[in-house]
Amino acid sequence: MKLLQLLLIVGLGLAVAAWFVFVPRQPAPSGPRAVGQIEFTLKDSRGQSLPVTIWYPAAASAPNAPLEAPTPAPVILYSPGWAGTRTQSSIQVENLASHGFVVVACDDLSTNTSFDLASDAAMAATIERAGRDVVGQAGRLLEVLRALATGPPALLDGRLDLTRVGVLGYSMGGAAGLAAALQDPRIAAVMSLDGGLFGPPATEIGSAAYFLLSSSEAFPTEAELASPVPFIRNYALISAIDIPRNKLRMERPGNYWAQIPKADHGDLSDALFVFSRAKLFRTSFERRAMNSAIEAYQVAFFRSVLLGDSAPLLALVGRSDQTVRWISSTSTPAGATKARQ
Repeated sequence: MKLLQLLLIVGLGLAVAAWFVFVPRQPAPSGPRAVGQIEFTLKDSRGQSLPVTIWYPAAASAPNAPLEAPTPAPVILYSPGWAGTRTQSSIQVENLASHGFVVVACDDLSTNTSFDLASDAAMAATIERAGRDVVGQAGRLLEVLRALATGPPALLDGRLDLTRVGVLGYSMGGAAGLAAALQDPRIAAVMSLDGGLFGPPATEIGSAAYFLLSSSEAFPTEAELASPVPFIRNYALISAIDIPRNKLRMERPGNYWAQIPKADHGDLSDALFVFSRAKLFRTSFERRAMNSAIEAYQVAFFRSVLLGDSAPLLALVGRSDQTVRWISSTSTPAGATKARQ
């Protein structure tokens, strides 16, 4: 009986340890301020409804709590991935709000998530359609920016700095942010979370400061590029085509590129804290290390461009560690092959 009790105690202890080590738990915001959140419907230039979610530094974590930040407060627009929702990176945007930013998020305008890479012709059609969607989503971001000036929520009215705005874009939302910046000089900073370059940003650089944070998929291997499976080969080729384009961007001041080698595409969103069989043995410590790096770069980058405080960003630039590798215009991460063009 004593042996059975001992085994039960040991088993319970192992279960608790496994829960603590492997079950993902969402982190709390790292900033000093409480975070308020409101759902609001803006009106676009045609008078149509434009639903947004707004996170902001608040006096307390309570409904309709007043804004708690020096005003005018800096604004960041959030754009999700293809057919994504405005809460796709809620952990990250809530963290930005805790550091004093007002984040306004809209859904992606596309409802078609098809990414057909089954043949060269299908890939060409997909890239063309992605370019059109990037332009359309850029227009939606600009509508949000216009509507914030003409009809913001009452608790933010007159308290937003709309003269120098940032965009945080996940996946194709990053290209949409760049496309919007090409049209409106008020967009001064764009951070792309593992976004490919579709539409106008594929060939036009623009003047906005740019930070690209890539996953493991940014540098495909020779085996992937030569795969007999069309989807694998074409998916790798899309990333390979972007490498010289991104390196060209890195030659300009105010442009940065870092990679999280152990992250896949979904890890640059809230999916980082979703349990899955594919990542059964990823520890909570690994998830939190990735998230801490992502959030630190976001806060530092937007503080540098929107608030003129460059010290936090300069303390991070070029410092690679076990979680992050910085990429320059002349080098690739260790272990990555030179992608063929």
